[in-house]
Amino acid sequence: MQRKSRVPRLCSATAALAIAMLAPARAQQAANAALPAPPAWNSRNVEHLFNRAGFGARPAEITSAVREGPEKLVGELLAGFGEPGEPFFLDTSPRPSRRDATSEEAYKKAIDEYRREERRVLFGYSGWWIDQMVAGRDPLREKMVLFWHGYFTSSARDVKSTVAMVQQNQLFHRLALGNFRELIGSVIRDPAMIEYLDNNQNRRGNPNENLARELMELFSLGAGNYTEEDIKEAARALTGWRTNDDKSESAYVPRQHDSGTKTILGRTGRFDAKDLVDILLDQPACPRWLAGKLLVYFEGAEPSEARLAEYAALLKAQNYEIAPFLRHLFLDPRFYRDEIVGERISGPVEYLVGCTRRLGLDVPPQLLWLGAGQLGQRLFDPPNVKGWEGGEAWITTSSLLARGNMAGMLLGVVHMEDVLKDDDLATESDPTMIDSPAPDPALEGAKERRAKDEQREKRLKAEAKLGKPEIGGELSALKRLTGEFYYPRMNLSARLARLDVATDAQIVDRLADELLPVALSSESRAALLEFLAGERKTLSIADGKLLESRSKAEEVLRRLAHLILSLPEAQLG
Repeated sequence: MQRKSRVPRLCSATAALAIAMLAPARAQQAANAALPAPPAWNSRNVEHLFNRAGFGARPAEITSAVREGPEKLVGELLAGFGEPGEPFFLDTSPRPSRRDATSEEAYKKAIDEYRREERRVLFGYSGWWIDQMVAGRDPLREKMVLFWHGYFTSSARDVKSTVAMVQQNQLFHRLALGNFRELIGSVIRDPAMIEYLDNNQNRRGNPNENLARELMELFSLGAGNYTEEDIKEAARALTGWRTNDDKSESAYVPRQHDSGTKTILGRTGRFDAKDLVDILLDQPACPRWLAGKLLVYFEGAEPSEARLAEYAALLKAQNYEIAPFLRHLFLDPRFYRDEIVGERISGPVEYLVGCTRRLGLDVPPQLLWLGAGQLGQRLFDPPNVKGWEGGEAWITTSSLLARGNMAGMLLGVVHMEDVLKDDDLATESDPTMIDSPAPDPALEGAKERRAKDEQREKRLKAEAKLGKPEIGGELSALKRLTGEFYYPRMNLSARLARLDVATDAQIVDRLADELLPVALSSESRAALLEFLAGERKTLSIADGKLLESRSKAEEVLRRLAHLILSLPEAQLG
């Protein structure tokens, strides 16, 4: 017990140092300089590419990619490394109708069962999506799906339809690397988005501006590149698109569309939703907005004005095709400059998926979904319409320690029940699926939408502070799903023995190389060596003989891996 307690103490000691080390990327001093010579195609740059265009890689994958060269690796990332995984089969029952119920009690019982089924499907689909990330068959596509999920946000709590949320995610999978014009045109007709941003309440003669506002501010132009009058006129162009009762489909209803003349961003005509998309994408602000979002997502730093202008022009010249943009970026020598590599804080999903891939573990994917949610990134439940803030917001002293505990859970040195705790929310009362009356269009304006988002964000922050977010019955469901408590199937001592590793220095260096997305610092290496030496001393084992102690060695190595994955270096990518 005494030896095991050293791990969390060391994690606490590194927390303050970690916060300082996880500062934003350094200023880009040479951003406007002449294009540098292409970097050597080495393991550093290959690992950087795998971290940014996917979810990390094992040493053997990196070695193979170094031999392939940049052109081939980038081509494979864009095309996928193999056959896609088995598609998710979406099959849910129709929502019960009060008209068909024999009594109010029967209706309530049917609704409760419907909600449970909806929750099971969302739980299953979330696991399927996480599983695609871990499998690594098409890592860039999954990384882009994660990007679009935070760019075109919708919340299961507001949409209250698992089918709509799953179909939206499947839309992102289909068009993740395709054409932005097609994607944004599909999104504004997407049932989940229509419901989330209240376009069901957007009718001729009584427009609702929520979708139009976010379409301009967050999806295409950015604040300051339109007027309030533009929003009002754009809302009129979006009238007519509605969902059916169970929100599984959307359709255009001509009698509810405002077919009158509109003036949007200086252009006048009888515009509809398709015309609006064309107008927005013709604005100079649009390629700059999207290019900037993509550069920050993949590079982790705000681009210089010259770099932003260059990539905006590229996006426009390629007619908003995403794949050529990413190919150019990943082959750009500046993508591998020192102030970019290892200077981006990984989000919770990236961190846990990356840990799982590097450890080579078979983890129930729903466990990673729940874990990421407790670390601040619960898929299908963003804090607000702007999505997750990212960057430095991912890391606080408490969240850094929580990340270490999650890694310890994956390794089996921290009990799952100590990390993921059930709360008092029963499945039947899940707020994600609670019925609510149709909102009054007069009360559901932009201010009300933002107020609702602020309330949700405050709740999520309070939950994070308490370390106990609303996870309802999902942990119990996970236990029923696995049939037993999670136990990691791994043998680190045998893995290292096969590699002819024996001394403390060799063990630390090899495990750090396998488990960290960036190089191990000298300070962290010294701390790990001190820990390992202390463990050997307690066990009366000489340096170089640890792996011969079998079960004792495995216990020590897992705690060492726990420490490595709790380091500041493990949070970067």
